[in-house]
Amino acid sequence: MKICGTILAVCYACIMILAVIKGKQKSISSVFIAGGSLLVFAFSFLNYLWNGQAIVLLAIGITGMSAISIGALINGIRQNHIHISHHFIRLIIEVIVIVLCAAG
Repeated sequence: MKICGTILAVCYACIMILAVIKGKQKSISSVFIAGGSLLVFAFSFLNYLWNGQAIVLLAIGITGMSAISIGALINGIRQNHIHISHHFIRLIIEVIVIVLCAAG
């Protein structure tokens, strides 16, 4: 489970980084998405190497995923296209990825 969750977390972060790179306009939403992706990378890396307190790892993972969600929401507000179902599905996927990483 831990390996599957880590693979999903890294893929998700890579997709978000590529979205920021491909985006035409850089704004505060890009900063949130890129920063959140870096935190997700750190979470995935530390999940294997650091056997410290699990709550710290969860805080890093949840903060990273939350930053990505906030960046996507800011981007939707800025473009005047807020799709609640899209953000709800994104939130569910992020929770599943964090749970899979923490389950191992």
